[in-house]
Amino acid sequence: MDWKRRNQIAKFVDGILECNVLNRPPVELFDDIMKQRGIKFKELNEDDEEFCGVYIVLENTKIIFVNSNLYTPRKNFTIAHELGHHFLAHSLHDGAIICNKDVLFGNNKPEPEKEADHFAACFLMPPKLMKQKKAEFEKNYSQQMNLFNSTDKQAKKDELIKYLCDFFKVSKESMSIRLEELKII
Repeated sequence: MDWKRRNQIAKFVDGILECNVLNRPPVELFDDIMKQRGIKFKELNEDDEEFCGVYIVLENTKIIFVNSNLYTPRKNFTIAHELGHHFLAHSLHDGAIICNKDVLFGNNKPEPEKEADHFAACFLMPPKLMKQKKAEFEKNYSQQMNLFNSTDKQAKKDELIKYLCDFFKVSKESMSIRLEELKII
């Protein structure tokens, strides 16, 4: 995906998140957004660990299913990813876009999957809120310097990532990638 498309998606997500005036973690907006967009949501207890989620449109009914057995940060990313398919109006194949581990983690990820991933990252970890939370962390961190040697940059980085993951309810891997992408660390 080129930089222009990445920028379009980021700006589109910013518009969606304008309603987040209380600066809550974006995962707390899932229910409101799905209700507003007329999307039904259901968790499926799937033993198949390959199945992550699916976005389906049956007649006029829009549904997002996710595997309830995914750990919470993975589940949150999958929900945001499926919302990405909806908001970006990706073409459906037989009325659905199915996201399994091959599609999500394979080497030849199709462009709509890359776009949905970028949408999810922008949605779950918006730059403005990320910078605000980093500043809060640094203020609190400087007050607790006795926890670490002041020269231990890796320990501070690890604590920052943990702090942000706890707030945004995302995985360490997603957070690390997003922090580098945004040049925050």
